[in-house]
Amino acid sequence: MIMKLLLLFMAAILMAGCELGMDGDQQAREVAENWADAYFNCDFKDAGNYVTQESQKWLQYAASNTTEQELKLLQEAGGATVAASDRFDVANDTLRLVTLTVNNILTIQHQTPTITMEGTFKVAVVKRDASWQVRMAGLPQNEKQSHD
Repeated sequence: MIMKLLLLFMAAILMAGCELGMDGDQQAREVAENWADAYFNCDFKDAGNYVTQESQKWLQYAASNTTEQELKLLQEAGGATVAASDRFDVANDTLRLVTLTVNNILTIQHQTPTITMEGTFKVAVVKRDASWQVRMAGLPQNEKQSHD
């Protein structure tokens, strides 16, 4: 009887431990979503917590080119919202290519800030020193660009 209780207790601990730890897919998806939520809401300081060191220059560039008028427009629209796909275009031990759907995107068209209702972005998330980080090779590009 004691042996059965001990085995049951050990099994419960093992199962709880498995649920608490996130796998690489979950971690990469969470980092991508957290970064995108901060980035697309123009919180570039917070977005910096989720990117590689060499990506910081792109956040600085975006921050230096964002005006108060643009921030006000984004705020009036209710801010950006983000959702990550459950699937990855690329997935290996050190890289996940995460597809993000973003709503209420601040865009500049003909030097006029506007809100684009929805866009799709591919974000590279890399594993460095046991943590996942977004690697920016430039500013994010909307794959649902209108071709007018």
